[in-house]
This record gives sequence, C-alpha cells and structure tokens, in this order.
Amino acid sequence: MKKYILAILICSLWSFISHQTTEGVITYSTKVNMHKRLSSDRDEMKKMIPEFNVTKNILLFNESESLYKNLPEEENPFDQSTGGNRMMIKTVMSNETYLDRNESLLTQLREFMGKKYLIKKELNRIPWKLETESKDIQGYACKSASYTDENQREVKAWYTEEIRIPLGPESYQGLPGLILEVSINGDDMVISTEKIEWRTLKKNELKAPKGGQEVSEDEYRAMLEEQMKNMGMQPQGQGGVRMIIRN
Repeated sequence: MKKYILAILICSLWSFISHQTTEGVITYSTKVNMHKRLSSDRDEMKKMIPEFNVTKNILLFNESESLYKNLPEEENPFDQSTGGNRMMIKTVMSNETYLDRNESLLTQLREFMGKKYLIKKELNRIPWKLETESKDIQGYACKSASYTDENQREVKAWYTEEIRIPLGPESYQGLPGLILEVSINGDDMVISTEKIEWRTLKKNELKAPKGGQEVSEDEYRAMLEEQMKNMGMQPQGQGGVRMIIRN
C-alpha cells in the first residue's frame, strides 16, 4: 500500500514538474538605441530625444507554439520637453508574432500608419553558431549562440537548456532551449527577460493573430523603409518609431 501511495505521489510530482517546464509567460524588456537609428547629419534631433526607447513585451508559450506581443504602453513614457516643444516617442505599430512549430508556420500581425497587415511565411531555419560563453539569467544557466541575419546585423542569443523548448522572443527560435536574451549589433537593440511565470494558459490566450490585409514580407518591409527614410531614420528589422512634436 505504501509503495502504491509513493508511486502516485511520484507520478503527480513528475506531472507537476513537466507541466511547469512546458507552459507559461515570459515578460521581456526591449531596449532600442534611438541615436544609432538616426543618420549622422541628425545631431539636432539627437538632442531632442532620449538615447534609448524601452518597451515591454510578453511571450506566451507551450511545447509547440508561442505568441510574442506588446504590453500596453505607459502613458507618455518617453516625453521630453525642449524649448517649448515636446518630443514624444512611441512605437509605430502594435506587433504580434506567432510561431507554430508543428506546422512550421510563422504569422506576424503588424500595425503600420493606422492600418493592420498580416504576414504569413514558412518558419525558416536560423543558421545559429553555438558558442562556449555562458552566464546566469533569472536563475537559469544560459549558453550563447550567434548568426548574421539577412540585414547583415550581428545577432547574439542566450538560451537555457534547463527549459528545452526551442522558442524565444520575436521570431528567434531553433536553439536547444528557451531564448532568454537577444542582442543585435551590441547595444543597438537588447531584448532581455524580466520575469518568468509558469502557469496554465487560458483558453484562446495563445492563438494565431487574425485580421488585417495580407501582404508579403517584402511588401511590408518596403513600406516601412520608405516611412523611416522620410523620417531621416535608419530602419532596423521590423520595429520602428514615430516622433510627434507638440507645442
């Protein structure tokens, strides 16, 4: 009888541990160096805006899916007054990135200039190069990996094999563990973990985004680059900002 009770307890504990390591929510902080996105002849603009733009995102995940999306912005988090004018910086778009490993599908919802766009494409293999560096992030032992993306940016990720789920923020995936931090071109952009919450996801909390005009990735990138060019800024990836000057 004691052996039977012990077996039940062990099974229950194993089920609890397994569940805890396969489903949950991660809060990430994304820090973008705004001055590096300005062209060299925009020194006056640099004086009007803060050097860094920081936003919050969450990653909902299980063993085969993930959904990365923005958290609501704090009210005017980057207001800065200059000579009677106020420069306010906010993200141009509300982004969602959904990965389905079983279907090898990536779905992105992008809001641009007040209009929503839907981009669907096959989940490509990222040519990660595994490295020997290591560090601790939120109590997890992490290893590093890197690659050069299609925009010739140096991407470095930190992942933990303690959580063997090959997912991460944005569309970064394919490593032998959950990605807890990503840096792009050094401090150009840094995505870092602030909180890890193990819990059962609510029904329909993790699902592919819908709505919006379907466009190709090339079509969307062309629209984004044109707008950033008009603003005198250098586009990096699929993020962006708008600047509003108020009297």
